[in-house]
Amino acid sequence: MVARRAAELVLSGDERDALERIVRAGRSEQRLVKRARVALLAEKGLTNEEIAPLAGLSAHKVGKWRHRVAEEGIAGIADRPRPG
Repeated sequence: MVARRAAELVLSGDERDALERIVRAGRSEQRLVKRARVALLAEKGLTNEEIAPLAGLSAHKVGKWRHRVAEEGIAGIADRPRPG
């Protein structure tokens, strides 16, 4: 079985600063802090398996957030609207 390659993540300076502010802020929602941490660690080149215990998420969830940030930028860490 061939493992899928994780999405490469390159952040601009402004994006990195915004994500670091989310991680440092005491009033940030914890789900956003975890997602921001995933993006920052992914940019450093860590694998999903390495990031998972550091972010408190499964490797599958790390891959999900890594992919969304790679596709949508930092807007990708926000919750999407749900039906209902």
